[in-house]
Amino acid sequence: MTAEEKGVYIYANLLDINQDGKIDMISFLDPEGRGIAVAVDRESNGMMDQIHVLQDVTGDGKLDMDDKLLIEREAIKLFKKKGLKEGQLKLFIEDAEYG
Repeated sequence: MTAEEKGVYIYANLLDINQDGKIDMISFLDPEGRGIAVAVDRESNGMMDQIHVLQDVTGDGKLDMDDKLLIEREAIKLFKKKGLKEGQLKLFIEDAEYG
């Protein structure tokens, strides 16, 4: 991978847990199927209100606030998209790297 191609692929599983037609949970996985994070909209208002990060995605070898902020940024982008349906998205995150 060249310097311009730095980043990682992650998978976002979009889930409608309460079957109201809106995405209320996003689970993030690495390409090997290991959990990275879970973002939840508990109030079904289209805004993420809870996040749990499980894996270093900034590549610094630590699970810290930088990992939370990176996943939070991506989750907010997804929750803001209109017309999302249940399923899986493959995302390329340029400023991420598995630690």
